[in-house]
Amino acid sequence: MLNGARIHILGVAYKKDIDDVRESPALDIMHLLMRRGAQVAYTDPYVPSVKVDGRTLSSQDLDGALTSCDCAVIITDHGSVDYPLVVEKAPLVVDTRNALKGFSSEKIVRL
Repeated sequence: MLNGARIHILGVAYKKDIDDVRESPALDIMHLLMRRGAQVAYTDPYVPSVKVDGRTLSSQDLDGALTSCDCAVIITDHGSVDYPLVVEKAPLVVDTRNALKGFSSEKIVRL
């Protein structure tokens, strides 16, 4: 179980550099994490708010969110995200989009 784990999602749009969340895998992932007890937040420069499981979530400031999360999960690899900051600040990073290609760190998990 993920009871209380603070998971920060990077990118909820269904593809890079757009604001469309239709059929976004991020919404399903957020839903599953919430059902398992995780505290889920997100950052997306193109999507100011999103509704998941009847709750409206607002995009968070990246720097502040990374310092308070247990894990950051890159779901949409927006070009404007500060990935060096993500690697520096997040205690664990799950990269589902190969956004961290060229980065080397033991805290990066690549899917």
